[in-house]
Amino acid sequence: MITRRYVQLVAAACILLASPSFSVAEPIDKKTYAGSETCRQCHLAIYNTYRKTGHPYKLQKLSGGPPSYPEGTSPGVPQPPPGFEWSRLSYVIGGFAWKARFLDDEGYILTGDENRQYNLANSALDLPVQWSGYDADNSPRKPYTCGGCHTTGWTATGKEGPHQDGLPGIYGTWAEPGVTCEACHGHATAHVANPKKSRLSTKETCAMCHRRGDAEEIDAKGGLIRHHEQYEELLASPHRQMACGTCHDPHTSVKYTDTGQQKKGRCIDCHADVRMSLPLKQSFACKTCHMPRIAKSALSRTRKYSGGEVLEGDIRTHIFSISSDGDWEMFTTDGKLVKKDSANMAHLAVTRVCLLCHKRKDETWARTQAKRIHK
Repeated sequence: MITRRYVQLVAAACILLASPSFSVAEPIDKKTYAGSETCRQCHLAIYNTYRKTGHPYKLQKLSGGPPSYPEGTSPGVPQPPPGFEWSRLSYVIGGFAWKARFLDDEGYILTGDENRQYNLANSALDLPVQWSGYDADNSPRKPYTCGGCHTTGWTATGKEGPHQDGLPGIYGTWAEPGVTCEACHGHATAHVANPKKSRLSTKETCAMCHRRGDAEEIDAKGGLIRHHEQYEELLASPHRQMACGTCHDPHTSVKYTDTGQQKKGRCIDCHADVRMSLPLKQSFACKTCHMPRIAKSALSRTRKYSGGEVLEGDIRTHIFSISSDGDWEMFTTDGKLVKKDSANMAHLAVTRVCLLCHKRKDETWARTQAKRIHK
């Protein structure tokens, strides 16, 4: 008998085997990559929306000045780390919506106790721009090996090289910085030459990067879920059988517009029978409670409630399920993983949902009142 658990394990194994982190690096003929500007010539509408997502800015080359981002999206990174000039930096990692890190003029990632990660202002958390440290254990810098999820056409080469742009700190090469068209659809030179004969892949590849380590474990740190855990969360949720594209359009931003998460489906399309019982909550979006910000990419803050406090991060979770057990604890004792039940399902604790907003209430109130929402 094939169980749901069996299907889940097989799916997870397939993703792991397909992931850049688990494959043997082989030289890639960069000539087979046409480049996103070539794709633009025929796919202008998709190109224009995709360029306003965070994907193409996972890694951006610098030319003596700050990185640039499309109008209406990220406010950008206006200044280099203290003690550095833009001319002494080769690339910026990210900088779209949450945070930015930096590669020095030899391609090494800047690390240290402070002033190494630029955290953009966050209106949801009411936090201003601020600098923080990054990976101080590898101070003052560490090799760049993250191209599998930051670039297009990445080939890991190691310390001996060859190195992108001849920079010894970059342990690999790529066809194009950032996650561009061919990172997901495959190299396109043959397609450009004969579009009808050579078709590109439309297979969903989100799980190759939107996960961390073992797909069966949801990693946590400091009382919050770590970022890049969306795939692991989905596998441990009631939506484990759904593809990411059911709700998301990968060519549209979910940060600066709502269309990215509503392009193909809304909660009500599948949950038409679920109603909000409390009149005062009728206008609430489903994600307010079922996707609270309990994961962290750059910033977090403590929210106090009557008798205690709870952490709020800057990333929404994809666990969805809220435990009806008022004593459910989300994290393992050591705080390194999200806890699961006997069916391998993760659940949100009511304190992590209700008390982020109801600051004058306490845990007893949250446990008793949460069940009334969809009575």
